Amino acid sequence: MSENRPVWNAAIANTVEKDSRPGRIEYGQGIEPLEIDRVTIYGEDETDEQGVRLRAASLTLKAGEWLTVVGVNGSGKSTLARLLAGLLPERMSGVIRRGFAGEGVSPIVLQQPKAQLFGETPREEIVFALEWRNVPAERMVEAAEQALRSAGLTALADESWERLSGGQRQMAAFAAATAFSSPLLVMDEATSMLDEDNRDAVMRRARELHSCGTAVVWVTQRLDELSPDDRVVAVQEGRIVYDGDGREFLYGSARAEAERGWLGTEEAENGERMEGGGASESDMGHADSALWPLSPCLRAGLRLPYLMELALELRKLGKLRDPLPMTEREWEQVWGNAGHG
Repeated sequence: MSENRPVWNAAIANTVEKDSRPGRIEYGQGIEPLEIDRVTIYGEDETDEQGVRLRAASLTLKAGEWLTVVGVNGSGKSTLARLLAGLLPERMSGVIRRGFAGEGVSPIVLQQPKAQLFGETPREEIVFALEWRNVPAERMVEAAEQALRSAGLTALADESWERLSGGQRQMAAFAAATAFSSPLLVMDEATSMLDEDNRDAVMRRARELHSCGTAVVWVTQRLDELSPDDRVVAVQEGRIVYDGDGREFLYGSARAEAERGWLGTEEAENGERMEGGGASESDMGHADSALWPLSPCLRAGLRLPYLMELALELRKLGKLRDPLPMTEREWEQVWGNAGHG
């Protein structure tokens, strides 16, 4: 076995020492939600404001729910993902109720697979995960082979990590995390090293597990991975700054923004910015000031894909109305209607 075991060692240590923390962890069962209640996670020095990685975060995740977590690098989204998976930090305050996720660490796939792989080969990694989850020995060989096939790693099953690419290692970590059923799966930018085909395969498998009742936390910076009705949580500077559906995250809505005080009534109808309202342009970075109040995505510091910026501009000009197009099929309808206009 490899000596590189930071994730699993941390998981075991945190389970043993959980009662010594200033925070509190409670375990539920059945379909009770997983809840984090005003949880703050401290870094190297809890007296240092810069050392706070998550700030008074509150979130409820229901059994079988799909949750997409977004944010720029360093925003705290990975800290939130690890917390939801049950990888508890050294210093925290607040309350965690594990609910349906139960005691112990849920399967998690990290952006950097070397931080979690400690079998010598993909097969060893999968077998260890199955053993850790107490899968009966008579089912283990078949389950491991199926996981290897699904990840396209059958031919590489007994190769050492040094002979595998970063993407292949990431697929091995994914195969190990999904080789058994679990009430919760956490994917922390787990497709960052994959080509398009493998990224699509991982997303399809995650969606399949979700359709079978697994709750999935999907952490990403790729906004093309969002679906209109997905629940999206945005993290910025350690705070949860948005919790809503995917379409409103990208576009907002003129009416919603008026209700939140970003726009006046007349300006809401025209999709225009209220003079003197909202955040300053210096806070917006690259974002166009005309689009700023209408998009929670931009307010969270993320860059909209070109088509999404175009849709906001067209709404501002009165050429498009809510709901703005997000999927390929919806855009095809927009172009088709334009051609008949």
